[in-house]
Amino acid sequence: MTTTEKTNVNVDELLRRADQLINAGKEFLVSEGKVLELSDWLTITQYADKYGVTTQVVSKWIERGVIGEDDYVDVGKFGKKLVRDTAYRS
Repeated sequence: MTTTEKTNVNVDELLRRADQLINAGKEFLVSEGKVLELSDWLTITQYADKYGVTTQVVSKWIERGVIGEDDYVDVGKFGKKLVRDTAYRS
């Protein structure tokens, strides 16, 4: 097996696992009475990376209400906090 083939196998496995996690997340949210289109949401780390701010800034925005209650979800079962993928500025 060449290096390229090994990489493809690993990528395929990663994609399969990602799909499993996404489906588990959707099932949990539905079971909690919350239905979210997960493509509209980012983890705090993903949000910070995408918008060029620190995770601390994002957390402060949540605390101060810059990111409102409708734009923030704490998915405690998975240990994740999600922020709607929208540009916020204080």
